[in-house]
Amino acid sequence: MSERWVARLRLALLLLLPLSACARETPSPAAPTSTLTAPTAPPSTAAPTPTSTPTPRVRRLVLCSTEPLTASPFDPSRAGNDLLALFYEEPAEQVAYRWEARLLERLPSLENGDAFTRTVAVPPGTSYVDENGALQVNDGDAPLELPQLVVTFALQNGLQWSDGEPLTSEDVLLGYHLAQEPQARGRWRDLVERTARFESLNERTLRWTGVPGYLSTSFPGFCFPPQPAHSYQGKRLAEILQERTPPGTGPFVIESWEAGIEARLHPNPHYSGPTPLLEEIVVRFPQFNPAQWPSLLASGECDVILPDPATKISWQQWVALMAQGDALIWADTGPQPTFQRLDFNLAPADGRVTPLADRKVRAALAACIDRGELAMAQPGQAFLPADTFLPPDHPAFAGGTLTRIPYNPAHGQALLEGAGWRDMDGDGIREAHDVEDFPDGAPLSLTLTLAPQYTISAAHIAANLETCGVGVLPQPTDARLLYAADPASPLFGRTFDLVLFGWWAEAPQVCGAWRSDRIPGEGNTWIGENFSGYVSEAYDAACQRALTAVDAGAQHAALHEAEELLAQDLPTLFLTWRPYWFVARPEVQGLQPDASNPAALWNSEEFSVGE
Repeated sequence: MSERWVARLRLALLLLLPLSACARETPSPAAPTSTLTAPTAPPSTAAPTPTSTPTPRVRRLVLCSTEPLTASPFDPSRAGNDLLALFYEEPAEQVAYRWEARLLERLPSLENGDAFTRTVAVPPGTSYVDENGALQVNDGDAPLELPQLVVTFALQNGLQWSDGEPLTSEDVLLGYHLAQEPQARGRWRDLVERTARFESLNERTLRWTGVPGYLSTSFPGFCFPPQPAHSYQGKRLAEILQERTPPGTGPFVIESWEAGIEARLHPNPHYSGPTPLLEEIVVRFPQFNPAQWPSLLASGECDVILPDPATKISWQQWVALMAQGDALIWADTGPQPTFQRLDFNLAPADGRVTPLADRKVRAALAACIDRGELAMAQPGQAFLPADTFLPPDHPAFAGGTLTRIPYNPAHGQALLEGAGWRDMDGDGIREAHDVEDFPDGAPLSLTLTLAPQYTISAAHIAANLETCGVGVLPQPTDARLLYAADPASPLFGRTFDLVLFGWWAEAPQVCGAWRSDRIPGEGNTWIGENFSGYVSEAYDAACQRALTAVDAGAQHAALHEAEELLAQDLPTLFLTWRPYWFVARPEVQGLQPDASNPAALWNSEEFSVGE
């Protein structure tokens, strides 16, 4: 990301954060009135003129978004998550990658005894979860001895739904059962599949028991989202998803939702958190093409343009509004961060020898690629250069301890010279000279496999490498073939030289993409995701510790080590993060987007609008 982009983003943060802080301060006393008095006028005999009392201004915030089909924890979407966050709060919530109690009396932890692991036997024919988090069945003849995670949750006393009905463990159990229905999607559906038992111990206490082998540092968030049993008992999820004014647990209540027009919300009188600063939130669903959305912000028709429409509109349009003083931009990697990666095939499956097996050659190519320029290469988009498989704000990001290779084409060319790759015939492509396993004169020419959506990035990379004397032949490949777990795929079949593709960075599972037991091949029916063929016992051990940790500190340390090893060995060059963003008028106060939270509006009780 360019320094200019970063400066603008920092300016937005500096402008908004003081305003957010001021919103919670006690108002200053009124200024003292003057002690001077006007001359006394003679008493008037005329009838007094009535004075009108000004109508107080409603503290209202207008949000503009694409309209979600549903707003439910069991049917997540970007627009739906933002609307849901206004009227619904889960038992625990992630902020800055750390769990915070919301409806819970306290967070369960290993230290307070509300969470623990025990060893259990998994008989033949029964389910367990392997180290990669995948469900398996013990198809052996003997029981497996595996750890099992158990977590106890205690709800706050006196919780109420927005309609005044009490919220109890019965509501949480209903959420657990609804998560099992076929229509349920997302993380609660995934958790159901890894839940051996979820039970109510009393009106306020519940216990979650995991499928043997399933370990996670996210266990404080394993209390299923409560659903109002007094309204939904006996209903199927498909019917519930159509509800437009459901009871909630969040700061606001939906009073109306007109399809294609808007939803209106007012403060929840039974909210267990701080009283919201706003008196009303309006979520409008403008039916305009993307080019018209920025004008809605400039005109004041919208106070905030939420991420779902904002990220579909050219970044330059928002930057222009910001330059005029009409907007502030909030950008982050988001709760489902994705990055572009360039993998080097260290050992092609067809057995051929590759110059990329030499770490010096990989380091040279990395020095020849300008990732800062690549981040700005996509028209209308904004990208952040990547250093590893975790975003910079993640607590396990290795940061300053990483081995970094800055853009330096002269250094890259010197490394290639030192490795025996020189251009002696003057054709612009380097050849092998005394390079082991290569005949003298063999050109340094590589294929670059890519999905069609990465054409611009591929052209940029190819041009960079050709400047360093490396021949590059881009090979666009249909995404259905590229991502197929099949030997015919150049990615899973591992027949590429270089491959450019996108990847989802869910921690800690993301580290599994470089484990030696995850190299796709016939033995694992081509479902592994270690496409480079990287093999390191030290890396395998670090990733395994991360995947099996239940203590966040231990997991972060293991991920930190894994990142350092990848940076040293360089099987993959991490290129760019794709951020999400939303845009607000400068008067809006209290916005605090958080990359670890699925909703941009997670703290709506703190929102306000200045004069």
